[in-house]
Amino acid sequence: MTHPSPSVARRTPRRRPLRRGLALAAAVALTLVPTAAVAAPHADPPAAQAAAGAWTSRTAGGMTTQLYVPTSEPALPAGRALMISLHGCVQTAADLRTGGNWAATADAHGMVVAAPAAPDGGVLLGCWDYYDTGHSRANPARHDDNLLQLVDDLLGDASLGLDPNQVYLTGLSSGGGETMVMGCLAPDVFAGIGIDAGPTVGTTSAQISYVATTQAQATSTCRSFASTGSPGFATQLTSVVHGSSDVTVAPGYNALNAQVMAGIYGASSQSSFSLAGLPGTNTAGSGTLWSDADGPRVSLVTNTNVGHAWPAGGGPGGSYITASSIDYPAYVTDFFLDHNRRVDRSGEPTDPTDPTDPTDPTDPEAYCGAATNAQHQAAGRATSYGIDPYNPYYAVGSLDYLGQGNATVTTLRETSEGVYERVTGC
Repeated sequence: MTHPSPSVARRTPRRRPLRRGLALAAAVALTLVPTAAVAAPHADPPAAQAAAGAWTSRTAGGMTTQLYVPTSEPALPAGRALMISLHGCVQTAADLRTGGNWAATADAHGMVVAAPAAPDGGVLLGCWDYYDTGHSRANPARHDDNLLQLVDDLLGDASLGLDPNQVYLTGLSSGGGETMVMGCLAPDVFAGIGIDAGPTVGTTSAQISYVATTQAQATSTCRSFASTGSPGFATQLTSVVHGSSDVTVAPGYNALNAQVMAGIYGASSQSSFSLAGLPGTNTAGSGTLWSDADGPRVSLVTNTNVGHAWPAGGGPGGSYITASSIDYPAYVTDFFLDHNRRVDRSGEPTDPTDPTDPTDPTDPEAYCGAATNAQHQAAGRATSYGIDPYNPYYAVGSLDYLGQGNATVTTLRETSEGVYERVTGC
């Protein structure tokens, strides 16, 4: 699938409606008390090309954006993934840069991370404008156009080596609400969305403490946002995460968001999985997975003893960031990369200066055979997570989906050293 380049009108500073601002101010004053303060790091000057292996600051999408570019190779041959991370109210992009724990995951996957600051200081106290039903790509006038332009600006930077089929968006609280808005508004642009304690689409700032809509209403709103971009739902992924001790955003929104997206995707097979094997410092809680015939589409994680915070799972923590949680940056990145249905997995990245040809698939010493998924995993040919019989399996190297369960029998062929692809026979 090719990434569209929508022509979006640039926004100019504008006044927000007073009524909305007062409602949000009341909601924030009653419910939001930062868990810790983190001093904002000194912003790097804008640069034409981001420094590899470090955070820099640049203007993109009309926003000041913290950008991390790794030195490692991309995890998939098509190019680097782009992960956009949206802060919550009161929180800042600088907080995510300092305590969000993104750099380690970016390095592990050769992924670029962008943390933009909400335009014009946000609606109020840095909040993203996810509110109500007035969102449209055809007539952008809110934060939506900034985020679409951010994607275009970064994809247009050839030095980043980004793959337009690996553009992902995550966010906390109002950033989570805006993440869902954008996932509905542009499912053709965002291959995966990660919603952390975000109110659902169509709600207002005064409705964060209780579930103010139904699955049918939220589904209708999401579909209406998508318009001509609706075909993107066929391959989009959603991850939802929240803390069991969140008293800011109603817990019911999290299950609702997962159910809305699973319904739109047609992912009707529901199963549970344990958090015990996930990275992080606190893996207590539960997970729910919605799958279709081809594999997982929606994941819901409830992390025990975590409040209203970004679950960094490591690092120094900070304002609305907790280190006592799963490592959500690692988890959501793995979930997106493992299940992405848009990316080209046909080959491995190659060094143009290396004269060595890849292994001939017909090499008689290369593995080809049928075995149970558990046997493939034991031999290093497959990977998996979760608990049998709902644990999905993937071929090492190609990440071909092998179905669920230890006893499922699949046939794999080694196409190059350490790279296995699912085949119908040898």
